[in-house]
Amino acid sequence: MIKYKEMSKASSIGGTWRFERGRCWALLGDDGAAKSRLCRIVAGEESVPRGMSVEMDEGMEGRVRLVSFAQQRAAARKGGFLQARYYSLVDDAGPGDTVADVLSFNRVFDVNPFEVGRPRLAERRAYAAARRRVLPILRLRDLMDRPFLALSNGETRRVLLAHALLSCPALLVLDDPCAGLDPDRRDELKRLLDTLAAQGTSLLLSVRHEDEVPSCVTELLYLGRERGERRDHRDRRDHRDRAVLQGLPETPVVELRDIRISFGRRKLFDGFTWTVRRGEHWVLQGPNGSGKTTLLALITGDSPLAYANDVTVFGVRRAPGTELAKVRRRIGMVSPEQQAYLGLGADELLGMALRKNPDLLLLDEPCLNLDAAAARRLRSRIARYLSSRPDCTAICVAHRPDDIPPGFGMSISLG
Repeated sequence: MIKYKEMSKASSIGGTWRFERGRCWALLGDDGAAKSRLCRIVAGEESVPRGMSVEMDEGMEGRVRLVSFAQQRAAARKGGFLQARYYSLVDDAGPGDTVADVLSFNRVFDVNPFEVGRPRLAERRAYAAARRRVLPILRLRDLMDRPFLALSNGETRRVLLAHALLSCPALLVLDDPCAGLDPDRRDELKRLLDTLAAQGTSLLLSVRHEDEVPSCVTELLYLGRERGERRDHRDRRDHRDRAVLQGLPETPVVELRDIRISFGRRKLFDGFTWTVRRGEHWVLQGPNGSGKTTLLALITGDSPLAYANDVTVFGVRRAPGTELAKVRRRIGMVSPEQQAYLGLGADELLGMALRKNPDLLLLDEPCLNLDAAAARRLRSRIARYLSSRPDCTAICVAHRPDDIPPGFGMSISLG
């Protein structure tokens, strides 16, 4: 039976928090900052505030692992910005590191291979058993030889989760683990968490949506809202004023013709063609790794592959020597990479993008890492801008239908 506990914002962090073996907790509610802070406190990455105590069963302390977007953000600022890709949660992951390097025993357990120490036989056996269990479930075997920094956002999240799981934690703390995952990968993650819980791993999850809670959860903790509050069901019809658009020239804003991109033996695109015209609002969908972020990088010119393909933006075809500055001034963008590198929230990035009064607005997972209230405000702000600028073209990448702002009436699926 699931136990419910509701807390106001004033008392959401206080009190005694006891974590027992075999128990699984999920944090929900609009107060995203409080949920993330609690995750950091439990993981020992933030000091316990006055009026609060954290208690754990014997053997759990020191075996707590946290996976959060904030850690990715800090690592990105440390390492610098790689266009169209996340940086690693692992501080020493360099440009040449493969997934196998990141998930190696030495990296997972922070072992210096040049130091002479104990053989760690028990840890190595547990690590080997965890690899046999975790890698197939997270579908990582085919990624082991790939450069870590060349992975898609969703693939990166799966690798970081595996990195935490391979250390065999007693308590696994996941702050918004489903962010950036497509529906199939979300279901796989929930099944994996159910399996881990059945094997004795305790879990603390901070989630934005109730359908992201796995069945293993025994306690739901609501911070800063009333349990049972329903989501905002929006009318997804295209609200653009078609009459205003009449008479505007049908000049393509984006033209991608016969796009062909391969990474080794893997063909990402094999003859892909897509035309986006002025005033159109598209939703770009597809599973993790299907090439959604890669397409946006072709449009912005962040990917050098744009020069090996037929890519035209605002009538300017990508070619060696093409001046990108004039084109980029007409593009506003919100992306997880910008959040990670700049350390800014989605709302701040959207404000910066809209101040440019862009002719093309690119929204790559704009509601990523936002709690429900902040996500509603962001979607409304986007809808208001597009309503006031009927000639503005917009492309939105989203895995959840409720993360799509109103007014996006066209869609294309990859993969």
